[in-house]
Amino acid sequence: MSELFKSAFGYFSSNSTVGQGNELLGQVVEIGNVKLRVKKVIAEGGFAFVFVAQACDTGKEYALKRLMAADEEANKAIIQEVNILKQLAGHPHIIQFLSAAFIDKTRSGHGMAEYLLLTELCVGGSLVDVLTSRTTPLPPDIVCRVFWQTCQAVKHMHNQSPPIVHRDLKIENLLLDTEGKIKLCDFGSATTQTYQPNNSWTAQQRAMLEDQMNRCTTPMYRAPEMVDTWNNYPIGCPSDVWALGCLLYMLCYNKHPFEDSAKLRILNANYTIPSGDTKYSDYHPLIRGCLQVNPEQRLTVSDLLERLAAIAETRGINLREPLALEGKRIDSSTRPAPAMNNGPTNNGMDRTSSPSAHQIPPSPHKVPPPHPPPPSRPPPV
Repeated sequence: MSELFKSAFGYFSSNSTVGQGNELLGQVVEIGNVKLRVKKVIAEGGFAFVFVAQACDTGKEYALKRLMAADEEANKAIIQEVNILKQLAGHPHIIQFLSAAFIDKTRSGHGMAEYLLLTELCVGGSLVDVLTSRTTPLPPDIVCRVFWQTCQAVKHMHNQSPPIVHRDLKIENLLLDTEGKIKLCDFGSATTQTYQPNNSWTAQQRAMLEDQMNRCTTPMYRAPEMVDTWNNYPIGCPSDVWALGCLLYMLCYNKHPFEDSAKLRILNANYTIPSGDTKYSDYHPLIRGCLQVNPEQRLTVSDLLERLAAIAETRGINLREPLALEGKRIDSSTRPAPAMNNGPTNNGMDRTSSPSAHQIPPSPHKVPPPHPPPPSRPPPV
């Protein structure tokens, strides 16, 4: 196991269980020598849950993400996510990773390996809640600041060696912290793997790659080269820029340029900037520069940041000023749920036989992030 898990899971409290979902509520866990009480669920889906967890000594609150891996592929994906979070740590617009923990499937009690990821808690909630709560789009100066901060986070990813592609940039993955800053989150689809289809690729290889893109991206943000590989466009950092173009359009007009996720509309970049719009005219060239069908003709994130800085200077916008945005704030005041009794749970597990988590020794060599191999290509003729 990678050294990133050296501050591994200490234990579940004596009343604890490693069952499904809400059974963690009210329990005490220890990650990286910090004891935390799990207070409430704030997000869930599939084999993932996100909780508010409060440090027992200081009272400080964190976000605790619980991931369950049903197979080896899921294990590798989670380890890759943690590796990437750790690599990107410290950037002011990327959610701060603190520690991670692991329970082997032989000890979890449900046959799946289990991971706990501890990060900062962004109490301002998601930017999507800000937009949905508004009857009008954001003011142009707020658009500039939100988009500039988002691009700063993506630039940090693309500047890594090798570059990291997020692959799932969307409004739901932009959070607001206590200081009014944008924080990019959810790196479960992020990768350093890039693809360059060419004329030697078979239909099966293309179908395999398109299926992989379907699994790790959100349809309406998917770039043309991800939707259809027959144009032989490269798949890499420019795919994030396409998603940034979708984000900027949403910030300006409070709707998505490809809301129906129609394949042909995406492949032809068939979207419309509202006619007669002058309020967001500064951003029209940026939207067009991002939503180019050919990824090689798109702006880079550095290009976007330069143009945003020019807009800010012209319009007198302080890009680093805290964002006074009101969305659906995370209410962590709910009292911790009481520990459940020792009766059988819904999955038939007996809480009296709680598995213990173990300390994981650090690996002498850092395990590189695993990446899915590119589709095999036929031998040259």
